[in-house]
Amino acid sequence: MQKLIKYLKDFNSKERFFLTGQILGNPSFTPSSEFREKLSALLEISIPADALSAMDYHIDWLYASLNLAKDNDLSKIYPNENRFIKAQQEDIDWLIAFNTRSAYPLVIVQANRVTGWTNEQMTSKANRFGEIFGKQGNSWPGVVPHFVMMSPSQPQRLSIEKWPQWMAPNGKIKWLELPIPRSLIHVYRCNEQGQESKDGQSWKVKKR
Repeated sequence: MQKLIKYLKDFNSKERFFLTGQILGNPSFTPSSEFREKLSALLEISIPADALSAMDYHIDWLYASLNLAKDNDLSKIYPNENRFIKAQQEDIDWLIAFNTRSAYPLVIVQANRVTGWTNEQMTSKANRFGEIFGKQGNSWPGVVPHFVMMSPSQPQRLSIEKWPQWMAPNGKIKWLELPIPRSLIHVYRCNEQGQESKDGQSWKVKKR
Protein backbone atom coordinates (compact mmCIF):
# COMPACT_ATOMS: atom_id res chain seq x y z
CA MET A 1 0.00 0.00 0.00
CA GLN A 2 3.01 2.28 -0.32
CA LYS A 3 1.39 4.40 -3.02
CA LEU A 4 -1.99 4.83 -1.31
CA ILE A 5 -1.47 8.52 -0.53
CA LYS A 6 -0.32 9.16 -4.10
CA TYR A 7 -3.43 7.57 -5.62
CA LEU A 8 -5.73 9.36 -3.17
CA LYS A 9 -4.08 12.62 -4.18
CA ASP A 10 -4.24 11.87 -7.92
CA PHE A 11 -7.99 11.25 -7.79
CA ASN A 12 -8.63 14.55 -6.01
CA SER A 13 -9.66 16.49 -9.11
CA LYS A 14 -12.48 18.81 -8.06
CA GLU A 15 -12.07 22.39 -9.19
CA ARG A 16 -13.39 23.64 -5.85
CA PHE A 17 -10.39 22.15 -4.07
CA PHE A 18 -7.88 23.97 -6.26
CA LEU A 19 -9.90 27.20 -6.38
CA THR A 20 -10.41 27.39 -2.62
CA GLY A 21 -6.79 26.52 -1.93
CA GLN A 22 -5.53 29.26 -4.23
CA ILE A 23 -7.92 31.91 -2.92
CA LEU A 24 -7.09 31.17 0.72
CA GLY A 25 -3.36 30.82 0.08
CA ASN A 26 -3.37 27.20 1.22
CA PRO A 27 -3.24 25.11 -1.98
CA SER A 28 -2.59 21.85 -0.15
CA PHE A 29 -5.51 22.40 2.27
CA THR A 30 -3.21 21.91 5.24
CA PRO A 31 -5.36 21.64 8.40
CA SER A 32 -4.60 24.19 11.10
CA SER A 33 -2.50 23.12 14.05
CA GLU A 34 -5.46 23.81 16.36
CA PHE A 35 -7.75 21.49 14.41
CA ARG A 36 -5.10 18.80 14.14
CA GLU A 37 -4.61 18.91 17.90
CA LYS A 38 -8.34 18.49 18.52
CA LEU A 39 -8.67 15.68 16.02
CA SER A 40 -5.52 13.95 17.25
CA ALA A 41 -6.79 14.05 20.83
CA LEU A 42 -10.21 12.71 19.82
CA LEU A 43 -8.81 9.80 17.81
CA GLU A 44 -5.71 9.24 19.96
CA ILE A 45 -3.42 9.44 16.96
CA SER A 46 -0.88 12.04 15.86
CA ILE A 47 -1.89 13.81 12.65
CA PRO A 48 1.08 15.39 10.85
CA ALA A 49 1.00 18.84 9.27
CA ASP A 50 1.67 17.38 5.82
CA ALA A 51 -1.25 14.92 5.86
CA LEU A 52 -3.28 14.70 2.68
CA SER A 53 -6.40 16.80 3.13
CA ALA A 54 -9.35 16.99 0.72
CA MET A 55 -13.02 17.98 0.74
CA ASP A 56 -16.01 16.49 -1.09
CA TYR A 57 -13.96 13.39 -1.84
CA HIS A 58 -15.87 10.79 -3.85
CA ILE A 59 -16.21 7.41 -2.16
CA ASP A 60 -15.59 5.78 -5.56
CA TRP A 61 -12.17 7.48 -5.59
CA LEU A 62 -11.39 6.12 -2.15
CA TYR A 63 -12.24 2.55 -3.10
CA ALA A 64 -10.32 2.78 -6.37
CA SER A 65 -7.27 4.20 -4.56
CA LEU A 66 -7.22 1.28 -2.15
CA ASN A 67 -7.29 -1.23 -5.01
CA LEU A 68 -4.66 0.59 -7.04
CA ALA A 69 -2.37 0.87 -4.01
CA LYS A 70 -2.64 -2.88 -3.49
CA ASP A 71 -1.96 -3.85 -7.12
CA ASN A 72 -0.08 -0.76 -8.37
CA ASP A 73 -1.45 -1.39 -11.85
CA LEU A 74 -3.20 1.48 -13.65
CA SER A 75 -3.78 -0.68 -16.74
CA LYS A 76 -5.73 -3.41 -14.96
CA ILE A 77 -9.47 -3.88 -15.57
CA TYR A 78 -11.10 -4.51 -12.20
CA PRO A 79 -14.29 -6.56 -11.70
CA ASN A 80 -17.28 -4.71 -10.26
CA GLU A 81 -19.73 -7.51 -9.50
CA ASN A 82 -20.38 -6.14 -6.03
CA ARG A 83 -21.02 -2.65 -7.44
CA PHE A 84 -18.50 -1.05 -5.10
CA ILE A 85 -17.85 1.52 -7.84
CA LYS A 86 -21.27 3.15 -8.10
CA ALA A 87 -20.52 6.03 -10.50
CA GLN A 88 -22.39 8.49 -8.30
CA GLN A 89 -21.63 11.68 -6.39
CA GLU A 90 -21.78 10.21 -2.86
CA ASP A 91 -18.77 11.66 -1.13
CA ILE A 92 -16.81 12.28 2.05
CA ASP A 93 -17.11 15.82 3.38
CA TRP A 94 -13.46 15.85 4.42
CA LEU A 95 -10.75 13.23 4.10
CA ILE A 96 -7.42 13.24 5.91
CA ALA A 97 -4.85 10.55 5.11
CA PHE A 98 -1.23 9.96 5.98
CA ASN A 99 1.22 7.18 6.58
CA THR A 100 3.21 6.17 9.62
CA ARG A 101 5.92 3.54 9.90
CA SER A 102 3.34 0.82 10.41
CA ALA A 103 -0.04 2.04 9.10
CA TYR A 104 -2.08 4.26 6.81
CA PRO A 105 -4.70 6.07 8.90
CA LEU A 106 -7.67 7.43 6.94
CA VAL A 107 -9.85 9.96 8.73
CA ILE A 108 -13.35 10.37 7.28
CA VAL A 109 -15.14 13.51 8.49
CA GLN A 110 -18.88 13.87 7.97
CA ALA A 111 -20.16 17.40 8.62
CA ASN A 112 -23.59 18.90 9.08
CA ARG A 113 -24.38 22.58 9.47
CA VAL A 114 -27.86 23.32 10.71
CA THR A 115 -30.18 20.55 9.65
CA GLY A 116 -29.76 17.26 11.47
CA TRP A 117 -28.61 13.97 10.04
CA THR A 118 -31.23 11.42 9.09
CA ASN A 119 -30.94 7.70 9.72
CA GLU A 120 -31.57 7.08 6.01
CA GLN A 121 -28.66 9.30 5.04
CA MET A 122 -26.23 7.89 7.58
CA THR A 123 -27.27 4.26 7.06
CA SER A 124 -26.41 4.65 3.37
CA LYS A 125 -22.97 6.02 4.24
CA ALA A 126 -22.38 3.39 6.93
CA ASN A 127 -23.31 0.57 4.56
CA ARG A 128 -20.95 1.94 1.94
CA PHE A 129 -18.04 2.27 4.36
CA GLY A 130 -18.80 -1.18 5.72
CA GLU A 131 -18.57 -2.63 2.21
CA ILE A 132 -15.19 -1.00 1.68
CA PHE A 133 -13.49 -1.44 5.05
CA GLY A 134 -15.45 -4.25 6.70
CA LYS A 135 -17.18 -4.23 10.09
CA GLN A 136 -13.90 -4.22 11.98
CA GLY A 137 -12.15 -1.84 9.59
CA ASN A 138 -9.50 -4.40 8.69
CA SER A 139 -10.26 -5.24 5.06
CA TRP A 140 -7.06 -3.60 3.82
CA PRO A 141 -3.81 -4.60 5.57
CA GLY A 142 -2.18 -1.61 7.21
CA VAL A 143 -5.09 0.76 6.47
CA VAL A 144 -6.84 2.07 9.60
CA PRO A 145 -10.13 3.95 8.97
CA HIS A 146 -11.51 6.47 11.46
CA PHE A 147 -14.90 8.19 11.37
CA VAL A 148 -15.70 11.60 12.86
CA MET A 149 -18.89 13.65 12.82
CA MET A 150 -18.85 17.44 13.07
CA SER A 151 -21.90 19.61 13.79
CA PRO A 152 -23.01 22.51 16.02
CA SER A 153 -24.44 20.02 18.53
CA GLN A 154 -23.95 16.32 19.12
CA PRO A 155 -25.89 13.93 16.85
CA GLN A 156 -29.14 12.74 18.38
CA ARG A 157 -31.37 9.73 17.69
CA LEU A 158 -29.08 8.10 15.18
CA SER A 159 -29.41 4.33 14.98
CA ILE A 160 -25.82 3.10 14.98
CA GLU A 161 -26.47 -0.54 15.87
CA LYS A 162 -25.83 -1.72 12.31
CA TRP A 163 -22.90 0.59 11.64
CA PRO A 164 -19.43 -0.96 11.28
CA GLN A 165 -17.84 -1.06 14.71
CA TRP A 166 -14.93 1.14 13.71
CA MET A 167 -17.35 3.98 12.87
CA ALA A 168 -18.65 4.06 16.43
CA PRO A 169 -16.12 2.30 18.69
CA ASN A 170 -17.63 1.05 21.92
CA GLY A 171 -21.00 2.24 20.67
CA LYS A 172 -20.03 5.92 20.68
CA ILE A 173 -19.70 8.31 17.75
CA LYS A 174 -16.52 10.36 17.59
CA TRP A 175 -17.74 13.96 17.46
CA LEU A 176 -16.27 17.46 17.23
CA GLU A 177 -18.16 20.73 17.50
CA LEU A 178 -18.60 22.72 14.30
CA PRO A 179 -19.15 26.37 15.36
CA ILE A 180 -21.91 28.04 13.33
CA PRO A 181 -23.07 31.69 13.62
CA ARG A 182 -26.45 31.99 15.37
CA SER A 183 -27.54 34.75 13.00
CA LEU A 184 -27.90 32.51 9.93
CA ILE A 185 -31.06 33.01 7.87
CA HIS A 186 -32.58 31.42 4.79
CA VAL A 187 -35.08 32.36 2.11
CA TYR A 188 -38.13 30.39 1.07
CA ARG A 189 -41.06 30.65 -1.30
CA CYS A 190 -44.43 31.28 0.28
CA ASN A 191 -48.00 32.34 -0.34
CA GLU A 192 -49.37 35.77 0.51
CA GLN A 193 -49.86 34.68 4.12
CA GLY A 194 -46.20 33.74 4.48
CA GLN A 195 -46.82 29.99 4.52
CA GLU A 196 -44.15 27.93 2.76
CA SER A 197 -45.18 26.78 -0.68
CA LYS A 198 -43.09 25.51 -3.58
CA ASP A 199 -45.60 27.17 -5.91
CA GLY A 200 -45.77 30.36 -3.88
CA GLN A 201 -45.69 33.68 -5.69
CA SER A 202 -43.93 35.42 -2.78
CA TRP A 203 -40.82 34.85 -0.72
CA LYS A 204 -39.81 35.42 2.88
CA VAL A 205 -36.78 35.16 5.12
CA LYS A 206 -36.57 33.44 8.49
CA LYS A 207 -33.91 32.30 10.91
CA ARG A 208 -32.44 28.86 10.52
